[in-house]
Amino acid sequence: MTTAPGTGPVPVVFSLAFQSWADAQARQLSWSADVMVDQLARDEAVDPLVVVNGLRSHAARLRGGSSSWPADPGYTGSQSLLQPRRWRRTDPPRWAAAAREYARLDRTLLRRAAGSGSRPPVLVTCHPVHAAVADRDAWADVVYYGWDDWAEYPPFAGRRDMLLEAYSRMAERDVVVIGVTRRIVDRIGAARSAVVPNGIHASHFEDLPDVPDWFAALDGPVALYAGSLEVRVDRDALRRLAADLPGWTVVLVGHEADPSLFDPLRSVPNIVVRPPEPRPRVLRMMASADVGLIPHRVTPMTEAMSPLKLYEYLASGVPVVATDLEPMRDVSDRCLLVPGGAELAPRVLEAAALGRAGREEVEAFRAAHDWSARYDAWRARALGLPPR
Repeated sequence: MTTAPGTGPVPVVFSLAFQSWADAQARQLSWSADVMVDQLARDEAVDPLVVVNGLRSHAARLRGGSSSWPADPGYTGSQSLLQPRRWRRTDPPRWAAAAREYARLDRTLLRRAAGSGSRPPVLVTCHPVHAAVADRDAWADVVYYGWDDWAEYPPFAGRRDMLLEAYSRMAERDVVVIGVTRRIVDRIGAARSAVVPNGIHASHFEDLPDVPDWFAALDGPVALYAGSLEVRVDRDALRRLAADLPGWTVVLVGHEADPSLFDPLRSVPNIVVRPPEPRPRVLRMMASADVGLIPHRVTPMTEAMSPLKLYEYLASGVPVVATDLEPMRDVSDRCLLVPGGAELAPRVLEAAALGRAGREEVEAFRAAHDWSARYDAWRARALGLPPR
């Protein structure tokens, strides 16, 4: 790539694809793409930085929303935020139409970048189609950042063939691929690739608020699942766990895209289903629970996920019981694995017997998996820059 160290700051255009920077701020920069943008803005070796929201329809303009770049004393250099528009609300399901749409976006971003400096920027995009059609000759380099396997994302089922075509073309065109799991990287098959798993903000685990009153009032040991309540959660396994451990409370906290999925669990006496809580309170609940749960079903999507909650549980000191999926393996001896569909109760009792991790062990885990360390690995592959 042309952005070798020692030639001055590296200009970067970072396209968020399916999300906006306002979305990232609302979730307190907890997702991996949010963190990388935030780290880029703090990196003295990156200037300027142009952040691009995911494509939105012209009609969405009427709903308003913030499109300005936030002031932050820790940000260095110059940053700007773009909100590209189109007439459609969603991506076309067929390759040819999607390729045309993202080629137009690419040309728009190149024109914008041409006025920001003499050096061609590196394009980092989270959208597979954009990465597949981006002008490799005009950008200093093209980087695809994959934080999910979008071809296996259930809401995108109608676009699966289009996304698989994008994966194939990325590999053919020598795009740099950085994925949060080996499964994502291997599926695309790019020659230039790296795996950078999700991580945690070590500082977020200090000075936490009290747990919510409803959580404090629970009797007996607690097994906690904190995350999106979606089809990937094995609801049958949770029902069996509650039946096998009647003295425990199984707590599920998170957004429900389809509340009907979890309605059958609401009638179980020792299962508590709650809406999302502010992130600091969720981290405090993790630190107060007896066991953290990741009871995912085994699907192509979950096999490619790098669950943030795994690192957050362990950084809170709580032992974990998780479905045996490749991204869960070899992270910590305090993460006990269960085959997909198997009973959770024996491993929950085994995890509870481990007790909470000591302060020294927790601090060592936080340091090893802090986002600052992840970013150093990410920038080396994406921008060709040495560790800070």
